[in-house]
Amino acid sequence: MGDYGKGMVRFANEGLDTIQSQTTGQQERYADIWAGVHNQLLGLIEDGKVDASIAGVLHERDEQFQREIGTFDDSVSGQNRAMRDVQTIGNEGGAAMVRAVGGGR
Repeated sequence: MGDYGKGMVRFANEGLDTIQSQTTGQQERYADIWAGVHNQLLGLIEDGKVDASIAGVLHERDEQFQREIGTFDDSVSGQNRAMRDVQTIGNEGGAAMVRAVGGGR
């Protein structure tokens, strides 16, 4: 309860914001990594340094990655929405308690 004294409750949601921004950053990072690997491999194929038959496998793997990243991104987006909902409920509940303690103002 710290600075809020006895009988006071504080809803702190700063940690939720941090989790949301870190998760979004991680999503961007792994997509960037895959794009770099994908482009490098395509370049090697185009330069004849890697057998062209790998292009088909690379295309299949890229499609698989895009499908799976979409599913993961949808899941993360749902989690982020849920965290925002928790923040909203906490903030609204806290404001309602303050109004109730203040006589409904």
